[in-house]
Amino acid sequence: MKNRKPLLIPYIPAGFPSKKLFLPILKILSENGADFIEVGVPHSDPLADGPVIQYASKIALENRVTLKWIIETCRGISPQEIKPLILFSYLNPILQYGFEKLLKDLPKPLFYGLIIPDLPLEEAEKYLSLFRKYKFNLILLAAPTTKKEKIKKIAKLSGGFIYMVSVAGVTGVRKELSKELKNKIKEIKSQTKKSVVVGFGISNSKQGKEVISYGADGVVVGSALVKGLMQAKNNTLSRLKRFISSMQLIENK
Repeated sequence: MKNRKPLLIPYIPAGFPSKKLFLPILKILSENGADFIEVGVPHSDPLADGPVIQYASKIALENRVTLKWIIETCRGISPQEIKPLILFSYLNPILQYGFEKLLKDLPKPLFYGLIIPDLPLEEAEKYLSLFRKYKFNLILLAAPTTKKEKIKKIAKLSGGFIYMVSVAGVTGVRKELSKELKNKIKEIKSQTKKSVVVGFGISNSKQGKEVISYGADGVVVGSALVKGLMQAKNNTLSRLKRFISSMQLIENK
C-alpha cells in the first residue's frame, strides 16, 4: 500500500462510549478525513494502552462489547459508507474466539487487516499462511528500540503497512515527540517500499504534520480522540467531527 496523501487513521475502542454510537462514530470518522479506522477490541489488561484507552476499554467491557459483537455489528456495514477497518486486538480475545475462525468471520472487504500488539514476531510468522489464505493483512509493529535485524524481518513480513510506535511505552497524549523518531522512520524505509504509519502520542495536527515531515506516510490518533469523547457529554458526534476535521496533515494552499 502506497499513498501520496498522508494517511489519517483514528483509533476508537468498539462500543465506547456506548454500543449505539459505534456505527455513527464510524460514519463521522469516514466522512471527515479518516483513510482507515482502527477498531479496538476491549480488553481487561491492555498492556500497551495508557490510562485514557484503559478507561475507555473498561467502559466498553461494562457495555458488554465482545469480539463476537463487533463482528456481528460490522456484518451489516456497507464498505461504500465506511472506510476500511483495522482490528486492533490483544492476542487472548483472538485465541478465545479462534484465530482462523476470526479471519474467516471478519466481513470482507470492510476489514483491511489486524494489529496484535502482544503477538511476538516469532509467533506472528506461524500465522502468516492463514492471513494469506483469507487475504488479510497482519500489520506488524516496530518500536524505537527495535534492532536492525528485526526491522528487516518486520519490513519483509508486515502486511499492508508498518506501524511505527513513536515511543517506548504506552499510548497517550504527549507534548513532544522523540528526537530519534526521524532516524527510525528513515531506517525502516531503507528496508522497504511499504508505507510507515506512526502512532502513540500524536494528539493534534501540528504533531501529525511533524511526523509526516520526518518521512512517515501517515499517523494514528487515539488517546486524544477518546479523551475528547469523554469530555463531550451530550454532543459526542459534533465534538468528534470537529476533532477529526482538525487533524489535517497537509497544508491548505
